[in-house]
Amino acid sequence: MTLSPLQGRLHPATPLRRSWAVLAALAGLAYQQHNLFSVGTPDARNKIDVPLWVACTAVTVVVAVVLSLFITSWRLSHYSLDGDELEYRSGLLFKVRRHCELHHVQSVDIGQPFFGRLLGVCTLRVVMSGTTMTLSYLTLNQARALKARILAEDTADERLHQVRTADLVVALLLDLGTNLKSLLLVGIGVGPYVLSGELFTLSTLVAFVPKVWKLTGRRLFTYSRWSVTRIADGSYRTDHGLFDTQQYTYRASRVASIELHQPVLWRRFNWVEVRVAVAGAGRPGVLLPVCPRTVAEKLVLHLLGADAVAHLHAPIPAPGEARKATLFHRALGYRLGNGCFATWRGYFFRNSITICPAARIQTVSVRQGPWQRRLGLANVHAHMAGGNRVSAVHRTSAESTDLAQRLHQASTLHLTSASTSIVWFRTPGSPFSGL
Repeated sequence: MTLSPLQGRLHPATPLRRSWAVLAALAGLAYQQHNLFSVGTPDARNKIDVPLWVACTAVTVVVAVVLSLFITSWRLSHYSLDGDELEYRSGLLFKVRRHCELHHVQSVDIGQPFFGRLLGVCTLRVVMSGTTMTLSYLTLNQARALKARILAEDTADERLHQVRTADLVVALLLDLGTNLKSLLLVGIGVGPYVLSGELFTLSTLVAFVPKVWKLTGRRLFTYSRWSVTRIADGSYRTDHGLFDTQQYTYRASRVASIELHQPVLWRRFNWVEVRVAVAGAGRPGVLLPVCPRTVAEKLVLHLLGADAVAHLHAPIPAPGEARKATLFHRALGYRLGNGCFATWRGYFFRNSITICPAARIQTVSVRQGPWQRRLGLANVHAHMAGGNRVSAVHRTSAESTDLAQRLHQASTLHLTSASTSIVWFRTPGSPFSGL
């Protein structure tokens, strides 16, 4: 059945939301020139006397011109979703037409800032490989209708997990590595005042406030009310935010790898953080900020299958030579088989497991540093789309060669849409001779 096109304009509040920055900049510029003019009252300090009615008229004209430009631009903006193509036209002086093929869409994100919630508007972001199409602002009904059509969503959703606020607060307090980093930044900012006693030296703390806030309070507000929902078409949606609500949808077919992170103080509760790397995306995104290990394995089961869950246990440990390369050799390992590749890495504050389907591997590389060459060790990297990679580090030379060959064979065997190439990086004196 052919669906009727979805088309329309952005929300009428859009020109007001976009014009306030220009009006604020003009108001600031006018304030900087207030010493040159005297409005309504003659001044003896050689100021230019401007009648009050002239000043009011000038302000009204400027505001009217700015608003009319943004309103005209809004009226010329139009979106249309017809069949398998999303089109967005905009521009007043320079016309812009953007097209998006739906089969290139990786995810669709709905964001609703705090003031947007008061107005009932939101932003729709359509993420594709290397670019993003943003429609702001839309009503919630418009955004949800577009998202449902783009992702072919059904109404039969299943909530898989809801993060409890108490668990989130405790988890953030027990994230030792992040909290120590925040304390270090505060110490660096307060240090000059402690040493000198001069109050003005506290200004150095201002530079670290945004970073400290991002590591502490912002995480609490962002991760609050976090939930993961499985949509009927096989995608997975995250909803979160205390004031600014966000939605992000992961297509299972676009998931390149899954990461499980466990800070040292979370081990007692068997909690982990789940991150997902999407093909074409730059950095892995948070799927769950904190959850029991059993819930994380359930998500891996949904996204990657039962074989992937089995690869989250019993890794092949690092060889004995690795203890001379790192103090944390006991946390290293990997496992390959049944179309899945998993690696273990860690240090004192945090351990992590990364698992990916062999079919998503694009290239395989073996790299060896000077100290590794002396010890007869090397790193094997499985590169995914978008720059992400899964690495088995500090393996012996023979094991690295064998693992790289097996990864290449596994990726070629399970790849269905394109061939996989393998790239070897050689250094002078490297023991690797290629395939």
